[in-house]
Amino acid sequence: MDLYLESKESELLQRLLAHRLEELHRAIHHTDRRAFKAELKAEETVLERLLQKVKTPSAIGI
Repeated sequence: MDLYLESKESELLQRLLAHRLEELHRAIHHTDRRAFKAELKAEETVLERLLQKVKTPSAIGI
C-alpha cells in the first residue's frame, strides 16, 4: 500500500506517533500486570516501526 502525505501531514503524524510512544513508555513502566505489559510492548513495537516508516519518505511513496 502506498500512502502519499504532504509534509505537514507527515510531521503531524510523526508527532502523534511519538506522543503515543511516550504514553506507552509511561504505561509500561507503571503497570504490574504481566499480560497487560506484554500487550503494551507489542503495541510499542508496531508504533516504533510505523514512526520509522513515516520518517523514511520512500517507505510511504513520497
